[in-house]
Amino acid sequence: MARFIQTPKTATTNIFTGDANHIHDQGSASATWVVTHNLNKKCSVTVVDTADTVIIGDITYNSVNQVTLKFSGSFSGKAYFN
Repeated sequence: MARFIQTPKTATTNIFTGDANHIHDQGSASATWVVTHNLNKKCSVTVVDTADTVIIGDITYNSVNQVTLKFSGSFSGKAYFN
């Protein structure tokens, strides 16, 4: 007959204590967006305009917490950092 001896121990290697992404809402149209995301890493970035069309631009990593996004024209939208 099997007996339960003790509670199994669980371990985690998750280094994130919170959500590891950031959404920047660019309300005013601009061809250059400077975004501080405070994720402490060089993130992947996806940018969409107000119609949810993906927009391609140039990304400059100013630091592990800030990027500058440059586009060929001014628009407003969102940048998703991951």
